[in-house]
Amino acid sequence: MPIQLVEAHTPASTRQTISCQKMADEIANGQRQEEFFFSSPSSSILARGVVSTYSEKIEFSRLDSFVTEILQKHKRDESDNPIAMGLIPFSEHNPVRFIIPEQVLVSSSSRVGQGGLNTCPAFCHRMQPIPAPNEYMRMVQQAVNACGCGGIDKVVLSRSMQVDTEEDIDLDQLLLTLLQQNRTGYTFCVNISEPGETRHLIGSSPELLVSRKGAAIRSNPLAGSRRRSALESENEQLCLEMLDSDKDLHEHGLVVESVERALQPYCSNLYVPLIPSVIHTPAMLHLSTQVEGSLMNPNTSVLKLVSALHPTPAVCGFPKASAHQFIRESEAFDRGYFTGLVGWCDSRGNGEWVIVIRCAEVAEKQMRVFAGAGIVDGSEPLSELHETGNKMRTILNAIGIDLLESEMLGATI
Repeated sequence: MPIQLVEAHTPASTRQTISCQKMADEIANGQRQEEFFFSSPSSSILARGVVSTYSEKIEFSRLDSFVTEILQKHKRDESDNPIAMGLIPFSEHNPVRFIIPEQVLVSSSSRVGQGGLNTCPAFCHRMQPIPAPNEYMRMVQQAVNACGCGGIDKVVLSRSMQVDTEEDIDLDQLLLTLLQQNRTGYTFCVNISEPGETRHLIGSSPELLVSRKGAAIRSNPLAGSRRRSALESENEQLCLEMLDSDKDLHEHGLVVESVERALQPYCSNLYVPLIPSVIHTPAMLHLSTQVEGSLMNPNTSVLKLVSALHPTPAVCGFPKASAHQFIRESEAFDRGYFTGLVGWCDSRGNGEWVIVIRCAEVAEKQMRVFAGAGIVDGSEPLSELHETGNKMRTILNAIGIDLLESEMLGATI
């Protein structure tokens, strides 16, 4: 697929630091062009207008050189530091998407909204799981069998829920709701429209693939999950169960070891905790390991690290090639950017890239919500079905839908 390039008249992007309240107002008042929004626990970035758009199928090993060339084109002088924002798909057979924004608005984290949490009611009138729940459980059992035979240690299997609504989905309010409800996560909204079809990818991911700030790098692999309870006493018990579960610790260990192996060649110092901790999101509890390191070579960019890491066993499996093949042969849909990456980078090699999970593709009166579960030897199909349904709650709850246990097992609702 040849590169697609759209250029405006502005020669390069400008940056403006604004208050977090003004950032929230920009979103709430619909003053943005909805090209790209990315918020970490500490800061938010909003693209206003687009200088150039790039879309091409490339090998992930070329990510660094591909984006470096783009950024060099947009430098006004050697001291200039333009920024690229983008999406990287799960698989190389889909195109990467990068934009050079006309203006970049930056604020501290815009987790605004005092008092109670808002939702974005969309008056759902139909939900359809893809594939059907029984089919998903059959896929899981096949994966368990494959893991038991020794060919695969872990494979991540996904499903989706198509939600049709009676009224247009208010994208701006949905984004604000996700920001309110997921204050410690990474919230994003990216325009993925095609000619004749308006679509956005929106979500709140808890999982940082990798960030680079100067010589400091960080990664936060997650694997092993439970649904969060409304009672903290139950959550404490669930945390202890995960930390004492051979299955969960094995699944988590595969991911952490993969991340450590990928980052070690680039680091003069790499710290990996011996045991995981547990992080809390509004919907889930996850085993978590904070990996930190220092780069040996100051010229190593964040996208060089992305190429070494993506996709991790957290979203694909292990070994990678075998898991990837199992996914291609088993899943009922093309993942596209789900379990890919969303983030930004600058011409100095800094940036943040987050795994695209807890997300949905949103059109005017329809959204497609995605979730996956890691399958290892000993996984139970019904339990994995429930886990994917629980993960979908991040998006579904934001539009006022509470997915009941019975609805997870139904076909078309």
